[in-house]
Amino acid sequence: MLTNKQIKLINSLHSKKGRTENGLFLVEGEKGILEVLDSSYQIEFLVINEDYAHQFSSIKQSIYFLPKNEITKLSTLTINQFGIAVVKMKNLISFETLNPYVLVLDGVRDPGNLGTIIRICDWYGIDQIVLSADCTEFYNPKVISATMGSFKRVKCLYTDLPAFLTSHPNYSILGADLDGENIHAFEFPDRAFLIMGSESHGIREDLHNIIQQKITIPRYGGAESLNVAISTGIILDNLKRN
Repeated sequence: MLTNKQIKLINSLHSKKGRTENGLFLVEGEKGILEVLDSSYQIEFLVINEDYAHQFSSIKQSIYFLPKNEITKLSTLTINQFGIAVVKMKNLISFETLNPYVLVLDGVRDPGNLGTIIRICDWYGIDQIVLSADCTEFYNPKVISATMGSFKRVKCLYTDLPAFLTSHPNYSILGADLDGENIHAFEFPDRAFLIMGSESHGIREDLHNIIQQKITIPRYGGAESLNVAISTGIILDNLKRN
């Protein structure tokens, strides 16, 4: 039986303060839970809809079964009829080695956008993202849910971007900018950091000063701008076609 202490713990993990203090985060819904079960993440315990008990007969982790309405009460999701996993955080400190292409996010604060970007990166085989300190938190439940399980394959590093970028002189520094070169004609270098700016302000001035090449998605209609996640997907698609 799920204890009051465990219920309080789950509720505390709805906030960044609670996640930081406990070193734990929530994975919610069927897709995310099945993905985290097949990962290197350590699961503290599971709370699963009793209707799905037959799927978890061989699970070794601590597991509790509740009616679906009780699951939704504990969840950050409006509707969650499957379950919740309480999972131990990993340290987001550094990469052992850098891959040829690394996505860099500057001031991306919308959790849904970050989660979608992580999912897009996973689709295109980009598994390293470097983020400015003011980007939204990786372990935010909305981020985790939006990744649809891709959070387990894509590594994220929060750091001082100018210092990080300039410490790798063998990488070209590309920035998405409305005044950049058309990506349809652009030849991507063999190694590059690709900087995407915030939804409202774009790339900050201190990063503009170190960008070596600006690239842009050509506009054919009247829209003023593109969502940062959509832009990331279009640019990565062109990168992989190159």
